[in-house]
Amino acid sequence: MDLSIIIVNFNTSHLLRDCLDSIFKYSPNRKFGVVVVDNASSDGSVEMVKKEFPKVSVIRSDKNLGFAGGNNLGIESREAKYYLLLNSDTIVPVGSLDSLVDFMEMSGFGVGSCKLLNKDGSLQPNVGDLPFGPPLFFWLSGWDDILPKIREYLPSFHRKFKSFYNKEKEVGWVSGSVMVIKREVIESIGGLDESIFMYCEDTDYCIRAKKAGFKVGWTDKAQIYHLGGGSSKDPKLVQWVGEFKGLVYIYRKHLGILAGFVLKIFILMFTIVRMAAFFVVGKFSVSKTYAKLLFSI
Repeated sequence: MDLSIIIVNFNTSHLLRDCLDSIFKYSPNRKFGVVVVDNASSDGSVEMVKKEFPKVSVIRSDKNLGFAGGNNLGIESREAKYYLLLNSDTIVPVGSLDSLVDFMEMSGFGVGSCKLLNKDGSLQPNVGDLPFGPPLFFWLSGWDDILPKIREYLPSFHRKFKSFYNKEKEVGWVSGSVMVIKREVIESIGGLDESIFMYCEDTDYCIRAKKAGFKVGWTDKAQIYHLGGGSSKDPKLVQWVGEFKGLVYIYRKHLGILAGFVLKIFILMFTIVRMAAFFVVGKFSVSKTYAKLLFSI
């Protein structure tokens, strides 16, 4: 099999249906298969897939394994040249799957992704530099947001500006919402780290891939729509909590316990600063989110 598309689902039946519809409407011109790993949904997702998409393989988990655990089940279920981890809240346009795999075959990257778009067609940032040194500092401090003229050129854990998203390039990490992995990478470093339930498991995977000698890349030759937050009640807070906890775990894992402790202190400091700053300028809802974040890390 050339391409195994793995979709982890948790109570997103309506979004999953649209995602699968788009995949089979604009199927790639190569041998492919689709695996849906259901993380103990209660909204009839499994029944819907079995009834409406009989070609899809369904793996039903008795408990919510998280993003990493669910994708690992899907990866282990079949052999393929490429594995595409795809969120259930995505829509695949015509030709995108072929363009994405073509990019991987011609570029030599071990892990890759493509341009993500919001529902309205605007750019959705999905890559960044590895979260060490300047990229982490500029992101945590907010300098990559507030410094005029040069902010688009600063290294950052999250590359947010449209000017960055052009042409094919090597990057630090790519989002797991749309992530292609070569079989050789999986054979070398294994699956995703299941100690991370959700958020930053993609960053950790890219760190491990780079350590093993593989490159991580991004292309604008393919594009996929990503609605975002489909299985979360408060997407922004859930994302921030998940990212900060994930980063602390990554630091402990790759740099040691002391590095993880120091990072957590810096995160708390910058969270307090941002909470106060947004309160002063009258953005009380954002300030409130940071307050919740402060007690959730």
